[in-house]
Amino acid sequence: MTCKFETAGNATLIFHEDGRPVLATDPWLEGRCYSGSWALERRLTDEERQAVLDADYIWISHGHPDHFHIKSLMQFGRGKKVLLPDHYAPDIKSFLIGQGFSVEVMPYRRWRTLSPGIRCMCLDNENQDAILLIEAGDSLIVNLNDSPLCGDAGFIRRLVRRYPRDKTYMAALCSNDADMMNIVDDAGRRTIGPPEARKPGMVWALGRTARSLGVGAYVCSASQHIYSRADSIWANPYRVGWNDVRANWTQPQIRLIEPFATVDLTDRSVTPKHPTQQSDPCQIEHDFYGDDWNERLQPEEWKRLYAFFDEIELLSRYVDFIDFTVGGETRRIWTDILALRRPPETLCGIGFEAPRRSLMKAIEHGYFDDMLIGNFMKTRLLNMSLYPHFTPIVAKLRGSAGVKTAAERRAFAWRYFKRNPSGYAAWHGEQLVEAGIERLRHVADRLGIKKPLKTIYRRMLGDPIGSPSPRG
Repeated sequence: MTCKFETAGNATLIFHEDGRPVLATDPWLEGRCYSGSWALERRLTDEERQAVLDADYIWISHGHPDHFHIKSLMQFGRGKKVLLPDHYAPDIKSFLIGQGFSVEVMPYRRWRTLSPGIRCMCLDNENQDAILLIEAGDSLIVNLNDSPLCGDAGFIRRLVRRYPRDKTYMAALCSNDADMMNIVDDAGRRTIGPPEARKPGMVWALGRTARSLGVGAYVCSASQHIYSRADSIWANPYRVGWNDVRANWTQPQIRLIEPFATVDLTDRSVTPKHPTQQSDPCQIEHDFYGDDWNERLQPEEWKRLYAFFDEIELLSRYVDFIDFTVGGETRRIWTDILALRRPPETLCGIGFEAPRRSLMKAIEHGYFDDMLIGNFMKTRLLNMSLYPHFTPIVAKLRGSAGVKTAAERRAFAWRYFKRNPSGYAAWHGEQLVEAGIERLRHVADRLGIKKPLKTIYRRMLGDPIGSPSPRG
């Protein structure tokens, strides 16, 4: 028996046994997503496409359109076996069953045999994402795609130790552009630092994760997309590519495996699929995907926009107002009506400037995260950040899990706590530490002592001293 896997672009991995495709993950075969903002970095070859279509099983990690790509899924024959994480809301399962797919929800931390030599285990998490562990022969592949560990680090670490270290692999997001970067000041100028100041930190963090899990190799994955819209192509230089990973890798004991490659799990050999790692410029369309930035919202559309945010009760504790500018017209949504009594300089708010068509599509489907990830919408922040509250509440809780109220959030938290209490506590402790570090960073910047504190922090993490900061 021989096993191998290949990376086919973005988060699509294909696992083979004796030359037959058994499992393909997060199939994105063609087309664009996030209102046309993202395209595949390279078109799939005919062989890659056919292998994905012929795989016995498809696994979909979560609802982001570069993972749950409906246009691609419609190319599969009805009855195709689809494996899903046990996410909080059943939306993806219900949709696929309605389309005629054979859907199986994978219980948390249970092995599922797919073939004589391949089995897998799914770890869904409260980020409404999921990690897939694949045992192929005597090898283990930890497919993090773009999921945080969410309290499962210890479990994965213990599992990795059961395999020969040189036959353990981690496939994970290697870029930091898959989130809102298009943040502007009052004059409309982007506040993001230069690409070379952000990339090293992402790679260092990636290396620390691989080292902490104890894997023997890192596979570049979940990042092979390119910005295609005329109003988002500015973000392409911020993508972390293969050369950036190689230049900033600080874990020499962990083997690097380039994207777009086939890995033979018997002899550990790696075969590149393309002579270079250059992106395909033909994937950039330079259009606005049907958006007209001068088009205004109709009165009924403003009502729907107000209603979308008004029902998210969790926001009022952290955000006082949200301004939307569409077609040159700006209106304010108060999330906390009591904030009207407070001095303006004490308010916490966000301003979004977005095109009508894409904005209303996101509101209709309930996934505002599509607007944040696309990086064509402009965002202005007043006395606050998108993390740790706004994006998780709007994108993860409301968008993916359907959680809008405090009571619903308690039920949501209990669901994840009761199955892994220690992991839940550890993960939330880490989040509190991160939030504290973020606050300290802002204070240090105001006091003019950011640089020495940054050096101390890097030394604690084991990062290179004297290199650019990922945050500028």
